[in-house]
Amino acid sequence: MTTEDRGAQLKPSPRGARSIQRILDAAARLFGRDGFQGASMHSVARAAGVSKGLLHYHFRSKEHLLIEAQRSTFRQVHRRFDERFQRGDRGLGTALEGLDALWEAVREMRGWAPFMMETVTLAAKPGPVRDDLETFYAENAANLEQGITRVFDGRIDDLPIPPDRLASVVSCAIHGLIVELTLARNEDDLEKIDQTYRDMRLFFEETSRGSLEAKS
Repeated sequence: MTTEDRGAQLKPSPRGARSIQRILDAAARLFGRDGFQGASMHSVARAAGVSKGLLHYHFRSKEHLLIEAQRSTFRQVHRRFDERFQRGDRGLGTALEGLDALWEAVREMRGWAPFMMETVTLAAKPGPVRDDLETFYAENAANLEQGITRVFDGRIDDLPIPPDRLASVVSCAIHGLIVELTLARNEDDLEKIDQTYRDMRLFFEETSRGSLEAKS
């Protein structure tokens, strides 16, 4: 059975979808505040106002819940900018705002960073966690590529590299910053990571601007 088939088979009712979203919102809040080890399934269920049985019905493990909470967070960023694209917002400025929103979401998930790195090692082993991660990464890559394609609509051929490769570069940069967040021990470390993000953003901006202007 494919991932799409499983998704269709397990599609929740509107009421179930609302319960799932409450769980994901609570998980994001508690994982961000207490970290992966500090936030229990019981505390997530209590914060979401659902029974522990219902929580386990939708999420088979804390690892699964963490991955889905990350996916929900990134989906919200994508939806927010999708609405802007629908209104006609385009160009490098909008692209940079999208990059900032993505970094802000990752930065707010600092408490998750150590486990996010642990899950990367689990991705090398067959099993449910690897399946969940592969689906998560594939969705993020598709959303990034779609966002780049939309924000540079009409100027795709003027970019320094195609949208799929640019999405891969951005994804690798963000994953690298997550590694740095895992290693951060104090505010000075965090400031250095923020500066690294700003440097990456500047490089993206100047490279894209130079390419777009050269082909205008």
